[in-house]
Amino acid sequence: MSSDTAWCIPPSTLRALDELPKDRPVAVLLRHSVRDELPPDGVGYSQPLTATGTRLAQELGRLIGTRLRSLHTSPLTRCVQTAEALNSGSGANLDIVPDQLLGDPGAFVIDGKAAKPNWDEFGHEGVMQLLVGSEVVLPGMARPLPAARFLVHHMLTVAANDPGLHLFITHDLLVTTTAARLLEEQISPDDWPWYLEGAFFWREQDQLRVSYRNLRKSVSSALCELREDDVLEFARREIAATVGLNSGARFFLAGGAFKTLLTGRPPRDLDIWAPSVQDRDLLISALIDRGAKPLSAKPFSDVYEIRGRVVEVPHEIGPASLQDRLGRFDIALAAIGVEHGPAERWAVCIHPRATESVKRREVLLLKPLMNWKYALTTLERLRRYATELAFRVPEKEEGYIRQIYLKQSPEVRSGMRRRFERTMLETGGTSILEEAACWDNRCKTFVPQK
Repeated sequence: MSSDTAWCIPPSTLRALDELPKDRPVAVLLRHSVRDELPPDGVGYSQPLTATGTRLAQELGRLIGTRLRSLHTSPLTRCVQTAEALNSGSGANLDIVPDQLLGDPGAFVIDGKAAKPNWDEFGHEGVMQLLVGSEVVLPGMARPLPAARFLVHHMLTVAANDPGLHLFITHDLLVTTTAARLLEEQISPDDWPWYLEGAFFWREQDQLRVSYRNLRKSVSSALCELREDDVLEFARREIAATVGLNSGARFFLAGGAFKTLLTGRPPRDLDIWAPSVQDRDLLISALIDRGAKPLSAKPFSDVYEIRGRVVEVPHEIGPASLQDRLGRFDIALAAIGVEHGPAERWAVCIHPRATESVKRREVLLLKPLMNWKYALTTLERLRRYATELAFRVPEKEEGYIRQIYLKQSPEVRSGMRRRFERTMLETGGTSILEEAACWDNRCKTFVPQK
């Protein structure tokens, strides 16, 4: 179909509109509408839709109508224009949300500069075939399977519990690779998506339903877990987007950011720890060289914003190993980390207590608390983690913190309250201080639990 006027809405897309469930949220990973041929460099970041492309997207929007619940798009021009035309045709008047996972860099391309030689060597079709059916990890690119799982996890999290169609406008590479990896099918070039053709994902009970053209599959709905490959790919993507893969520094990405693998929501911030002064200097230089904007410093770290992420570089230097770094956390779900060294050397460490926490769906402590003087802050963070993850905090864990506080002298307890106030901008609220005041009032009659 080389002629612009020969294009139509793909039959598989029309069929899906009739067959998809209407009583639950469906995430649709949709290729953008019709564009002209790409320029010789094969990229065409600003390549717009043709007139036919705009008309077909509007027509598809009209067919979807009130079932359209949200619109998310790659930042590239043709994808944004597709979203605008779908929005116009449906009459939904939705906000159009840019989503970096849908573009370049994105879910599969994590470093565009490092990945470009792949296209020079293999061509677009060759890169697609490797992503669809090979275990080779191409330079500047993610491991396909965990990246595909994470992308679908993210889309379904965005769709939440809002029945209807949630459209994620992207490119043929993302649609093909994601569908192939979730379906466990080596989709051939003849079956790669047309314009406005997509893959569909929704949950039924404890299963994930995947649909692409005539292919259907049910898989486990547990898309992302605290598996080593998931943890590593999350770290590779976030490091590539912030510090970069070639900073020359050795460092640890460790802490609560990995909750994203469980929630599907972006992390609040990324904590990047340096084991030496030299490594910290290299990290700061890399962030600044890549355009990071300094934000107001926190009590224990310098803070930067880059590409929609907040990066914290703690003042504390050391320890020398990732395992020792994780051992200095007090909450089990923070004891997850990845070490990155020069020449793309990687190591993953997941504390067994973090795995147990997920299995039990409880927020657990690492005992004894290394940072016991900040126990009130730890208590607030326990509860925040529980809210974010829909986990519970066992009374035994809260009681442990309460005992630590009440065993101290009045002077030490006062210092613990001041430390909480110092970190309160990060942790939020005053309810913990009110609780501590109640404990103080009962302190004389308090008998520690055994």
